[in-house]
Amino acid sequence: MIIYSDTLDGLTAHDLEGFLAHWDFTPPEGTLLAMLSGSARVVLARDGDTSRVCGYVTALSDEVACGYISALEVRADYRGRGIGTALLGRITERLDVFGVYLSCAPSLREFYESRGFSGVTALCRRKAR
Repeated sequence: MIIYSDTLDGLTAHDLEGFLAHWDFTPPEGTLLAMLSGSARVVLARDGDTSRVCGYVTALSDEVACGYISALEVRADYRGRGIGTALLGRITERLDVFGVYLSCAPSLREFYESRGFSGVTALCRRKAR
């Protein structure tokens, strides 16, 4: 059983180890906890038997017109169980705005399109490293 919550109470950087492994660089320790803490909306998925964080989704929003899903990740050993779909549904409900936007890797486009998202033109400027 997976338990979903929107509270970060008691969450530590240790609880989040193993996430962000797909990034093209190694983020500093505590990066994900800082991301979650700074987000307008967060939903965590925890394994009901172990309390292990098995997935999360974060969003930023102006609370009226626009919300942006900045991150969604499910641990590899929990994928294929509908957790990503459930996280996506919960965060879009909580945003309750006119438009919800996100960016994703090309390999994930079909996942989001099959859940009601459609392509738009987007631009990005990344901080130089």
